[in-house]
Amino acid sequence: MKKLSFQKVFCFISFLFILSCCIFYGTRFLKLFIENHKEAVSEKNSLAKVLKEKNEENENFKSVNGQTYFVGKEENNYLLFSNILWRIIKLNDDNSITVISNNALTSLAFGKGEGFNESEIFKWLNKSDKEYSGILENALDTNYLQKTVSCTSKVDELTNSPCTDDENKDNYFTLLPIADYLNIGSKDSYLAIDEYFYLSNMTTENRTWYVDDTGNGKMGNGTDVLGIRPVMTIKANADFAGGDGTKDNPYTIEKENSLFGSYVKLGDDIWRVYEIKDNTLRLMLNDYLKVSGNNLTYRYSNNSSYHNDTASGSIAYYLNNDFLNKLSYKDKIAEIKWPNGYYNSSTDFDYTNALKAEVDTKVALMSIGNIFLNPELYNYFTMTGSKEKSNMVYIVAEDKRNYPRQIGSSVNVIPCISIDKSILTKGNGTKNSPFEME
Repeated sequence: MKKLSFQKVFCFISFLFILSCCIFYGTRFLKLFIENHKEAVSEKNSLAKVLKEKNEENENFKSVNGQTYFVGKEENNYLLFSNILWRIIKLNDDNSITVISNNALTSLAFGKGEGFNESEIFKWLNKSDKEYSGILENALDTNYLQKTVSCTSKVDELTNSPCTDDENKDNYFTLLPIADYLNIGSKDSYLAIDEYFYLSNMTTENRTWYVDDTGNGKMGNGTDVLGIRPVMTIKANADFAGGDGTKDNPYTIEKENSLFGSYVKLGDDIWRVYEIKDNTLRLMLNDYLKVSGNNLTYRYSNNSSYHNDTASGSIAYYLNNDFLNKLSYKDKIAEIKWPNGYYNSSTDFDYTNALKAEVDTKVALMSIGNIFLNPELYNYFTMTGSKEKSNMVYIVAEDKRNYPRQIGSSVNVIPCISIDKSILTKGNGTKNSPFEME
């Protein structure tokens, strides 16, 4: 048998080596090409791409402490999502987008938990196995969202130091941390809106942080009923659907308008959908109740916080008689159970007590724990007492620092009704094309 020459063996081994290199590096090149192509395709029509391109020369869109924020008095970072106006805070490294509601969506006390994750606010924002949890999460379409990192570091002074304790990474909603508030410009930024609102951090002594109506950061004990401005994260591949980021023409990402928050025209009245349960819609009037073109002011009751629609002289009686009987669509309004509970420190400001106690009626008012959709409306009663059958009922204040007021006081009126969504057959639910009946 002939022996293989050294040259032939060398050539064969060299061929195998070259072939292996081609396979190894070719595979890596193909994988890298596919990944980059996917990224390019996913970013092609994304809101993230639009933000980058439109703000290349925007001095208010810049890196602060390693993160890209909209800062200062920026006026072109508005987003309309679920018929709620939001402000785009920052563009994250993965092209996801962090936003905050332009105004408070409700007002709650923080409670006496030892951190944000144990607070009543966290429970209101995010779904869990707890009763009445996730009021906000149940209302919004989370298909456009990704889980949001929540900064819950204990902070004893106002500082923009990076967060050192990211506990909550498995939920969609959180509150604004101190660091972001300062990085954006605090009281000299678009975040200062003459409203009180809570921040996500606490102190080492478990005191809460909040922003007051002048834009200054303050500490409290968690018992103040202050505004809640949710923070959430839009997915990196969320499509750009329209808008230019201004308040009058905000960015949009939804393929079709959301039912939640939508506008409904019944007769000459415009209502907003603030709660959906199966086919039942709860609506709040999108303006003050008016008589002869003027805002009607009315006392809550002569007796207690109980919403008694048979008690003459009460707002419950007026709404379910004088007001209801004048409506051309009164036969479409359903009698259902409405929250008529109480809210105080004896239950650690557990908002579920405001929602559990119920009363059967046709025309009601808002309650602590609901989502409030029109921030321009204020100084009106809710149906939540300061205690059971109290002579004090919570009102919605302009600065969102809500408080109980005597039931004999006369304030503005925002009625609420319930209808079946099947009666709405026209329109798309926007302000310019509200849902209507045939």
